[in-house]
Amino acid sequence: MKIKRKEIYIGIMLSVFIALSAVYFDMRKEEPYSTGLLSTDSQIDSMQTWGSNAYSQEAQRAKLITETIEGELNRGTFENVISRLEILTEEKDGYVKSLRMIYQDKAWSGLMICKVPPTNVPSFVFGARAMIDANGTVTYINISIDDINATQQSQQDSYATINLSLKEIKPDTGPEIGASLTPVLSVLTMCFSWIAQGLIIGIPLSFASLGIVILVNRGIIPIWKNTLKKTKQPYQA
Repeated sequence: MKIKRKEIYIGIMLSVFIALSAVYFDMRKEEPYSTGLLSTDSQIDSMQTWGSNAYSQEAQRAKLITETIEGELNRGTFENVISRLEILTEEKDGYVKSLRMIYQDKAWSGLMICKVPPTNVPSFVFGARAMIDANGTVTYINISIDDINATQQSQQDSYATINLSLKEIKPDTGPEIGASLTPVLSVLTMCFSWIAQGLIIGIPLSFASLGIVILVNRGIIPIWKNTLKKTKQPYQA
């Protein structure tokens, strides 16, 4: 049985239509889910209210604010960022309580503890984050607010505590060839996976579509035409 070129084209078009329809309906089933988690920006923005109400007049209560910011800096920017954070702390009427710096494996790391008035915490956080992002990446922010008795609060506790943990990205000491080939290998693996999926699904689907076209073209349509002819013959007679 010789297969016509027209039937092959129709079979290919049918298989493509079926594949696209399957992808379309599969995408429609997926619904976006919200994580329900507050972003770091919204948490910091809410500090505007917490900072302004740091000293509650009700029942002599006060709020003790502690915040931790971690970040990774580009090589050679650690000292500049530390200096600018010290200046920012002074501008916000605070002071640097302690500073510890370590130089190891050709990279700087350190911990800076700053004391800032609660009312200036939001602006200080935004400024510190902008400095770190301009020279690297902020990787972690944690905000803790404790309700304490104002009569038991010392002068040092009246300031919010900001812990800044920063480290420079260490230089690569291993072979660079393997690291450079990693993205290429991932792309090739993804391409081969798509090709394999296309062959596994596409070839059987194409043959099935071609069989449907041949069945309709050479089986159902001729039988339908013969049925119409037989129904018309008594009326012609």
